[in-house]
Amino acid sequence: MDYHLDRRLRFLAAPTHASLYSWAINEVDEHGQVVGDDQIPWGWDLYFTGVEIVLGDQISVREATKFEGRIEKSAEISHQRTIRVKLHPGGAPRGDGKPLRQSNFRMFGTDRIISDIQLDILPLKSESEIESCRAWGSVSYTSENDFRQETQEDCLNFYLMVKPSTFEHYAERITAGSAEQVIFSAGMVRGFYSQWSPSISTSEVKVLTAGQEHDLELAGGRNVPRLGSVGEARLHINAERALQISEPQSASDVGMKHEKAAMPTRGSVAVASRSIGLDPQTLKLLVSLKSSARWIIGLLAALLIATLYKW
Repeated sequence: MDYHLDRRLRFLAAPTHASLYSWAINEVDEHGQVVGDDQIPWGWDLYFTGVEIVLGDQISVREATKFEGRIEKSAEISHQRTIRVKLHPGGAPRGDGKPLRQSNFRMFGTDRIISDIQLDILPLKSESEIESCRAWGSVSYTSENDFRQETQEDCLNFYLMVKPSTFEHYAERITAGSAEQVIFSAGMVRGFYSQWSPSISTSEVKVLTAGQEHDLELAGGRNVPRLGSVGEARLHINAERALQISEPQSASDVGMKHEKAAMPTRGSVAVASRSIGLDPQTLKLLVSLKSSARWIIGLLAALLIATLYKW
């Protein structure tokens, strides 16, 4: 198996900036010259956005039989369901609308950006088991298979183990079409490195695998973090819906509505008739009598004034 590495790794036990970090990993070229900056473990959160999601359902059947000298001692039937999400570095926009900073991931010893990043969500065997997350990866390599040369690209995988009920809930959302946005974040990931920074974000991450491709000489049986456990993982499965918001009304519009409500109109009379339960003809008669009463009162007032002048 031929791994595609451009540089080898060297452990730095006494870094120049010892007040900032006690050790680091360097990449060195074929002439022994250091390439790039010191790389130290990166523990802050890194975000990914799902660009494709697949719900897989697999069954395997094996019979107890004999075939050309191969003996299967026992029959076995296994069923496995998996949710696989293809990830892209970077998260959804923040509350202020600005997107989260995107980080490029590269395997130690290479300059290639890892494009094959995915998340596998798997159900635990029982509800009593503890949910967890792990990371695995491999440097690109070429191997021979049936006299053919096959190349595997750099890859990075996260495995999120969840309770069976949680998995079923996710599966139902996928089949119902309500898993429209997937955001995954991972923090305190063993095997993630970057240069020292006072910030909590980085644009470049180096990945140290657990395999033999990343050979690193360490004195005194010392170990360094390699891909494996994930200290903190968060998964967001969101349903996006556009909300209808009524247009805001200006003060002048509100004032005009109040003025129209205060003005007597035929419509307002009709509403009044319905509210007190009077027949329209009866209401018309009452209005007529009210007008006649006003006319009679006016006539009586005029006669009273004329009589006073005569006195």
